[in-house]
Amino acid sequence: MNTSVDTHAWRLILAHGLQQRGNQHGWRSAAGVLALVALPALAAMAWGGSTQRLLVPLGLSVAVVVTAWCLLVGNLLLQNQPHAARLVPGHVGRLRQVLLLAWLLASLVVTAALLAGGLTLVPAWLLAAGGLALLGLLVRWPLGWIPVSLLPFPWAWLLPAGGWSEVTAVLQQHPLRVVALSGLIAPLLLAGMLGDGGRAHRSSHARAQRWRDMARSDGTWQASGKVGLLAGLMNGPYRQQLQRLSAQPGPHTVAGRLMLGLGPAVHWTAQLSGTVLYGGILVLVCLGSLWIPISFADFLRAGSFGLTIGLMSALMSPLTSLGRALARTRAEQGLLVLLPGVPRGRALNQLLARQWLRQFGLTWLGGLAVAVAVMAYSGAPRELLLPFLLAYLLPIATVWGDWSRLPAGGHGAARVVLAVVLTAFFGYALVRWQGVPLGLIAAVQLAVAGAVGWRAWRLQMAAPQALPVGRLA
Repeated sequence: MNTSVDTHAWRLILAHGLQQRGNQHGWRSAAGVLALVALPALAAMAWGGSTQRLLVPLGLSVAVVVTAWCLLVGNLLLQNQPHAARLVPGHVGRLRQVLLLAWLLASLVVTAALLAGGLTLVPAWLLAAGGLALLGLLVRWPLGWIPVSLLPFPWAWLLPAGGWSEVTAVLQQHPLRVVALSGLIAPLLLAGMLGDGGRAHRSSHARAQRWRDMARSDGTWQASGKVGLLAGLMNGPYRQQLQRLSAQPGPHTVAGRLMLGLGPAVHWTAQLSGTVLYGGILVLVCLGSLWIPISFADFLRAGSFGLTIGLMSALMSPLTSLGRALARTRAEQGLLVLLPGVPRGRALNQLLARQWLRQFGLTWLGGLAVAVAVMAYSGAPRELLLPFLLAYLLPIATVWGDWSRLPAGGHGAARVVLAVVLTAFFGYALVRWQGVPLGLIAAVQLAVAGAVGWRAWRLQMAAPQALPVGRLA
């Protein structure tokens, strides 16, 4: 097979991702995301000291390179179809050429940024090249994040024992060997991600398709093996509720059956499943922390921000995917509104608004209670956690509105996540660098969320009937 250098083929491979982005999502949202990401960076450079003015541009450049690398790997995996790998001469070879060349260029850029940040050459190269290769492998095998999440434990063991200083000394003694070895192992691992159309490639492609089917399922999709086990864990509570309320027809179950009909992705059982799964992982991590030579309170304080992010993400997962989930069940909603007892017009809008307020409001209060308990026990910094917790009030308020004019593709999760991140960051930045009292920041966040929520509530009450969503778009 001809795998010689063909720059025209490289351009076509790289253009595939750009064309796909333009056709499916457009570039307006991407430009908005880049602009909003730049705002915290500019604020940190303006309000912070000389350290922030040096590290923030470097961090931004690394973040851009890492994001572009992950998107490229995902697109190359998408192009690596089994039939194309088997039938198109040189296809896999050119995909590997683009992958390895992109890895080398991205590693050099990240290494330069780390050198400017103060690292020496060998650790900077290993961190850049090894980190990018690991991220590429995790794009291919997402379940690898589970063992990767355990890496802090050996780090905590080696650090007090002086193990890392010994490792660093060995690396500095043989820099050329280390760089050469890393430059050999990482490309071999990356090249192995792309299949050649054989049985293993076809099996892997079918397994990935089953995972995608599960992610897009309506809660009744069945599968076997690991996919079926995870589908049962995530959708089991939804199916139980569906069976229970279907067997109890009556006016008292109208709201419950209506919310079930909107799909499992926006139902409260999705929050329950996500929280249980996250709680199980957290219990394992906490048990592992008992083997680390630091107190549990110190461990909890160091991981308080990650704990809060994970918990609130699990609790609010239906909120971030609400628009797209409702767009997927648009056809079913035309039948839901015909069920006996389902209200019409403004009464239906009121019912949905109350249900979403109860669902997301109560779960936010639960996450807030857990975070407050963590802060009280471990002494975690309130100026970091509280703005983030209160930032989730803003997207909760935006669940109300004119759903009858929802765009065909629904609202993506990006705007919700950005609203949370930007609000939390600016709250923290004002407290940390400008000395604004934390109580004033919290009061402003509550006032803004209340004002936005009141306006959105009135909009939903005055809007046409919400279901089916998007019929007037």
